[in-house]
Amino acid sequence: MKNQAVAAIILCLLLMLNGCVGMQEPSEDLLRRVPVIEMGQKEPADQQYVLLIRPGQSIPIKVTMKGPLLLQPSQTTAQIQLAHSLYIYKNWSSIDGINWDRQAFQGAVSLGLAPKGGIVDIQVGRPD
Repeated sequence: MKNQAVAAIILCLLLMLNGCVGMQEPSEDLLRRVPVIEMGQKEPADQQYVLLIRPGQSIPIKVTMKGPLLLQPSQTTAQIQLAHSLYIYKNWSSIDGINWDRQAFQGAVSLGLAPKGGIVDIQVGRPD
């Protein structure tokens, strides 16, 4: 469960950071021309596509922890699942494939240490 939470926040942060790259919504004509590729399928050679993640589909997320506080880096792969469909085209996302937004998720993260070990609490939602 903790690995899923860490994986979800990493996914959120990446999608939110990508929102700063471009400001213009993808045109309908462009979106009609590029193929829709589902999570797990091979990317087209020209790498122009809309990524579709269906609800309940397992998404592997690589989680890496490193830094001067740690004796050695550590990594794990967690599996997360989304509650709704998500379309991603470059730095844009959509839950219906029609209305696009630069912010796929909103969330909050808290980190801490306790006698039982590390604590990572992540809340993930859609923008209002």
